[in-house]
Formats: sequence, structure tokens, C-alpha cells
Amino acid sequence: MAPMLKLNVSSWERTALQCLAFLTPTAELIPSSATDASKQYRDEIKRNECETDQLTVSGGKLRVASALTCVDITWKLRDNFQAIFNPYLLLIAEEDVVVNNEGAEEFYDASCSSDKTIKKYPALHGLLCEPSPLFDQIREDILEWVNERVVA
Repeated sequence: MAPMLKLNVSSWERTALQCLAFLTPTAELIPSSATDASKQYRDEIKRNECETDQLTVSGGKLRVASALTCVDITWKLRDNFQAIFNPYLLLIAEEDVVVNNEGAEEFYDASCSSDKTIKKYPALHGLLCEPSPLFDQIREDILEWVNERVVA
């Protein structure tokens, strides 16, 4: 799946976030489109499953420390794209409003893996929460990619 590898956060914003996280790490202050299930999951049944899952964060805002963790991880990963040599399948949802797909594409271009595959779909963030027939195509692409490497 296309991971969150790029955020539009400046050094100044990161520093402010670090200060807030030190003072009030659990405060729910950061607005996020990631908490709106309708922007993530097109299949209504799967969306409902996600919305009613007790482990799902809801409320429309991220906790400060969680937001800082996301920023820190993306910054650290971006510095190490070229160190990735493992085979991987990168799936990108072209209609994703939760993550910036540019980061995933930059990762694909910069990684040194000789066995990397990128697939793009007209989908929302939750690729596996798309209705059929798109879900079936995504699942088939994943299984085909894995099977080619297991048999090889």
C-alpha cells in the first residue's frame, strides 16, 4: 500500500509540534482528513466495519504526539529511501486524500531495489475497502505479485 512518506510540514511547524507534544501530548488538536471514513472507504459495508471498530480513532482530530510521530517517521524514512533493496509492491490509491502520493512515487524512484512494482488504482485511501470489481483487481494483483516470488 502507498505509505505516508511525504507531509507538507515545515521545520518551523515540526518544532512547534515538538513543543506542543512535550507540553500536552494527548491533546486532540490536529485536524485530519484521515479520521473521515467517507474519504477513505468507498464500500459502505467495509466503511461501517471500520467506523464501528473499537480501535478506530474518531473525532476528527489527531493527538499532538501522534501527529508528531507521523511527521518524524516520514522525515526519517525519506532520508533512507536509497537504502531499500528488498522486493516490494507499491499500491497507490489515486484518489487518496489522506496521504500524499508524491512521497510513495519518490520512494519508488529513489529505492535501489531491483525488484519493485508500482500499481495505481482509481481508489480512495482504503484500497482493500473498495467495492468489486476494483477490490477483486487489487486482490488479484497482490496475490499474483506474491505468488510470482514464492514460486520463483
